[in-house]
Amino acid sequence: MLELAVEYITLILNILGALIVIYGSLQAFAKVLRIEFRLKKKFHSYEHTKRTYVQKLILALDFFVAADLLRLVAMPTIDEIILIALIVLIRTVLNYSLSKEIHLHEE
Repeated sequence: MLELAVEYITLILNILGALIVIYGSLQAFAKVLRIEFRLKKKFHSYEHTKRTYVQKLILALDFFVAADLLRLVAMPTIDEIILIALIVLIRTVLNYSLSKEIHLHEE
């Protein structure tokens, strides 16, 4: 029963993360099109679009990591622990890199 609940919750968290990525991508694409078709292209418009897109990616990564950690806590086997630890490590490094990118552009 617990395993089924954990599977549903992790599925929901993964779907929410995917929806955030899709929404952020569509929003960024629409903004880039608006910037491209304006007569006056401004560099800061691209930077703002990039920053908001990266923030959405970071939020989505947080959902994915939460789903992985929940699965790890609820149903640990040694193979799953190693696999999820590697996935969380990769996602954490991505999250850190993207956060660093945002802070570099804010300065």
